[in-house]
Amino acid sequence: MGYRISVDSGGTFTDGVLTDEHGTALMRKAHTTPHDPTLGTLDCIGKLAEARGVSLGELLAQTQSVVLGTTMATNVVATLSGPRMGTIATRGYRLRMAFPQVSKVEWREGPQDMYDFRTEPPQPLTPYHLMTEVDERVDFRGEVLTPVDEADVRRAARELAAQDVSTVAVMLLHSHVNPAHERRVAEILAEEAPQMQVTLSSSVLPVAGETERWGTAMFCAYIAPVVRAFVARIGGLLEKNGFKGQLLFIQSNGGIATPEIVAENPAVLLLSGPAAGPSLGRALGAEHGYSNVLSVDMGGTSFDIGVVHDGTVDTVKQKIIDGKKFALPCVDVTAIGAGGGSIAYVDQAGRLQVGPKSAGANPGPACYGKGGEQPTVTDANVVLGYIDPGFFLGGTTKLRKDLSEKVIRERIAEPLGLSVPEAAAAIYEVINANMASGTDVAFAKRGYDPRDFALVAAGGAAAVHAVRIMQELRIRKLIVPKVAPTYCAYGMQFCDVRHDFQRSYHAETDKADCERIDALLAGMEREARDTLRREGVAEAAMVIRRSIEMRYYGQFRERAAPLADGPVTAASLQGALQAFHRVHEQTVGYSDAAYPTEIVRLHVSGGTATQAPSLQPVPPATGLDAARKGRRPAWFSGQGFVDTPVYDGDRLGAGAVVEGPAIVEETFTTFVLPPGARTQVDRHGHFVTTAQEA
Repeated sequence: MGYRISVDSGGTFTDGVLTDEHGTALMRKAHTTPHDPTLGTLDCIGKLAEARGVSLGELLAQTQSVVLGTTMATNVVATLSGPRMGTIATRGYRLRMAFPQVSKVEWREGPQDMYDFRTEPPQPLTPYHLMTEVDERVDFRGEVLTPVDEADVRRAARELAAQDVSTVAVMLLHSHVNPAHERRVAEILAEEAPQMQVTLSSSVLPVAGETERWGTAMFCAYIAPVVRAFVARIGGLLEKNGFKGQLLFIQSNGGIATPEIVAENPAVLLLSGPAAGPSLGRALGAEHGYSNVLSVDMGGTSFDIGVVHDGTVDTVKQKIIDGKKFALPCVDVTAIGAGGGSIAYVDQAGRLQVGPKSAGANPGPACYGKGGEQPTVTDANVVLGYIDPGFFLGGTTKLRKDLSEKVIRERIAEPLGLSVPEAAAAIYEVINANMASGTDVAFAKRGYDPRDFALVAAGGAAAVHAVRIMQELRIRKLIVPKVAPTYCAYGMQFCDVRHDFQRSYHAETDKADCERIDALLAGMEREARDTLRREGVAEAAMVIRRSIEMRYYGQFRERAAPLADGPVTAASLQGALQAFHRVHEQTVGYSDAAYPTEIVRLHVSGGTATQAPSLQPVPPATGLDAARKGRRPAWFSGQGFVDTPVYDGDRLGAGAVVEGPAIVEETFTTFVLPPGARTQVDRHGHFVTTAQEA
């Protein structure tokens, strides 16, 4: 048997998916163990083995690949729980990364008042006294102005070692043009303090822009010890339990990579958690005739928004993390603090607010009975009748409705003068509005109209809110996948191997040096092919794509345009320029072929396609009565509590049609259909809802 396993370790739950050669998919969830993510990962794989009726060792021995995704690296940064990190910069630039790197509105998640002088700025990843500097200088052409003072470097190394620094980011001016000084600093550090892990900015991100390159290098150095320890530990544990297949990790760019590549550049795991979802959204959209897909994933902590446009998953070259720039290519996922664990509260102005703070996995919502004292979205859904307290996670976890009612009464209903159901309904509507408005803003920033997209709503909590979000955004097609509760985990099996490489090249387009561009692209292509060879990819299977970032003269934001294969010539540059105009027209709304343009950066993407699994078709429908579980009161806007039929989603066959009001329950998720909504089960068991005409 050639099993494939994918595991996504999130903020609240660790999701696992097992597929076999017949297309049968098994899903299981385990609680995330933040102190040691390997425990939750193995627990989840163990649950998959139990569901398959074999031992953990028997399952792993028959597994050809395990793909892991984790928010561990992101959590280390978010909680500032990383190791003691030092930095070495060019003399005079020691505190450059202590300055704010972005505008105040990007300092923190959620709305910010840019005129509030009391707002605390983001703190650097390491204290000022661990930021050191050495004598050296390279100019923007790469010419050495001041050689490296090796005695000064040894002094800095001893100072950092004396303060128990375990990881160092080396960030020298213009090192992307000439990395010789950074490499020499690394050699000296290896001699003076071999216990330190060293990260070079010229290796992590060899492009112009000190803030972007240095910020990314600091992120990489900060998470490197934790990521490398996790990669080594999980690999060893899987091998100890009989695994002999290929271990892979999902990267922030949506591609997969081997442990060796991840260990060399741990930064590729930062923001990798939700990166796989849009790949599955693309496949589901294509199955129903849509090349434009809005992929949303609502879990316990966040609401992740990804976009597939013209069959391509949107990526960006930069993200802001806690007010700091991270500039490796990332799947363009916008995270909103809206999940099942989002906390509801009444602010000082007497307004109901929901999120972005979350109750997380521990203590979790009040209904978990683990000591949670704040009302959450999950508590509201329990009170409204959407979630059956006796069937949460398939009945493996019993919820306390009385505790949900208690915290909502004390924290929301009494301060606002509402009944408990009215307060719960208000929480439900506010979180729906937050998610819809956040999605609308995300679309506006990308230059897209949500009405041109199909909505794929996934995650354990999304199906409860999906129809209301669809209505708010005026989207006509909604797909709730059969694998919605383990969306990102299953999406990992649809991800291809991919590695991105980039170099700076700045010139006016009509004065560009084609030979220089050709040389830079050829160097990156060699690097891409070498990386793929190390991962065992055959030459014939390698896919190399090239692109150029361009902009109109005077702009600050670039757009990437594809570049044809073969030697770079004036004709191929002209083809890229025409593509740039088209991309600018699509995303910004205008283009001007007569206006001068300039080239800013070169990209090469190397990868190979993987064989995506296909879900096994579900049996045809035999009627709704066979799937009916019973009835229970559920609250719907304008009607109050309505006696609502409840269906077992696993017994709804292909072609079954369910009309609202109705609730469809599956082991790990619940699909709520308000009055007037109508959904149909497709051949793979996905729920497909089409909006009614206005």
